Amino acid sequence: MKNWKDKVLGMLSAIGIMAVLMSSYPQQNQNGKYTVAVGADGDNAIIIKMNTQTGETYRWDKRGLKRFEGRWVKLLEDR
Repeated sequence: MKNWKDKVLGMLSAIGIMAVLMSSYPQQNQNGKYTVAVGADGDNAIIIKMNTQTGETYRWDKRGLKRFEGRWVKLLEDR
């Protein structure tokens, strides 16, 4: 009988230790790293990409007439 009680007590203590370890681990729920916004003013279109973790902002610099030709340029803030 004592052996059975020791096994149950050991399993419950293992479950308790696992629960404490899992609750102390910080969990971060984040959907994505970047937020993208698109705007247009007549023929001028602007695409902005913002890093949600660091706050860095980038603008799509379109080159030529091709649709996907260009590069991301970092926006600078004046403070």
